[in-house]
Amino acid sequence: MADSAQDKPSRSQADKERSRQQSRAVNARDVGKNAGTGGRSGSTKNGRGADARVNGGGKSASGRPAGRQGPGARNGRNSPVRRPAAPGGSRSSTALLTWGIVAAVLVIVIVLVVVKVTGNSQTGPSSAVKPGPVPASVLNDVTHVPASVFDAVGVSSPSVTVNAPRVENNQSPLTINGKPAFFFMGGEYCPFCAAERWAVVAALSRFGAISGLQTMASAATDYAPNTQTFTFVKAKYKSSYLTAALREVYSNVKTSTGRTYQTLEKLSTAEAALVKKYDTTGSTTSSGNIPFMDVGNKLVFSGASYSPTILQNLSRSQIASGLSTAKNPVTQAVVTTANYLSAGMCNIDHGQPGNVCTSKGVTAAAAKLGISAT
Repeated sequence: MADSAQDKPSRSQADKERSRQQSRAVNARDVGKNAGTGGRSGSTKNGRGADARVNGGGKSASGRPAGRQGPGARNGRNSPVRRPAAPGGSRSSTALLTWGIVAAVLVIVIVLVVVKVTGNSQTGPSSAVKPGPVPASVLNDVTHVPASVFDAVGVSSPSVTVNAPRVENNQSPLTINGKPAFFFMGGEYCPFCAAERWAVVAALSRFGAISGLQTMASAATDYAPNTQTFTFVKAKYKSSYLTAALREVYSNVKTSTGRTYQTLEKLSTAEAALVKKYDTTGSTTSSGNIPFMDVGNKLVFSGASYSPTILQNLSRSQIASGLSTAKNPVTQAVVTTANYLSAGMCNIDHGQPGNVCTSKGVTAAAAKLGISAT
């Protein structure tokens, strides 16, 4: 028998209210409150809302900002969000930092070693001073020292000691190509040779013309380092009165062992015999003492006539420009030596040219040496 409406038991007011609450529609506010993953509401446990991972700007079921909530709940309480660390991340970072420091230290050590080695070695062109053209002003100053300066200085050098050359008597004259000759032997690295060249150029220029001069400085690691000077390697001399043989036996570059300097020019048999005979300094080197100068076998210079320390910290231009001032200590040392050389040259070429050989400075030098300049 079919049931009719009258047969259905009537519901209480409480039952009706419960049914209405369970079947109500979900509105936009409810979506915002229950949005979690994919719009699903968080599950509940013991009547408390579980946190949900938020992909928007909504709030979790607990009502707190979603960005501060944990991915889930533990015992009904919110857990703070923590990004999972990569396995071994902290240990890897520490290891990388340690190896980075070690690598940096190794690089510094290698650089210091390279600088040490290259700084102490003079086995290549980069470690030596390369010859170059002499500035016109420097060349003019050193080849045209005023006659008044030669005369004012004479052989007076109160600030710097100047050693006079040795006088040789009863010797066969030194000649080259039938003319009285002047012989110079030096080395580019040699600071004493560097000092002496200033006087040699000044003196020779009174009797003729010197060409082919190049700039040079003494060795940076020797006594009186980096003394500014010239080199005679390509120099030529032309004079109506005498000849000149200018030799640079050593360069400014050390050998592979770093103990000696490379050979630059070799002496002829006659030149070597000359050095052997007149170099009385007791030098044990194969080429004798440098600088060595022979003025026609009449005057001999074994070693520098003055110390190169007077030229320290002076540029080539400063030395050259000072040669016009008789009271300059550097000029006094250079010109005194040049007057000695000039007196010897006048002696071997019979007093030519007259204006030089009879000048006050030259006659003063000749008198000091006890020789004739005419």
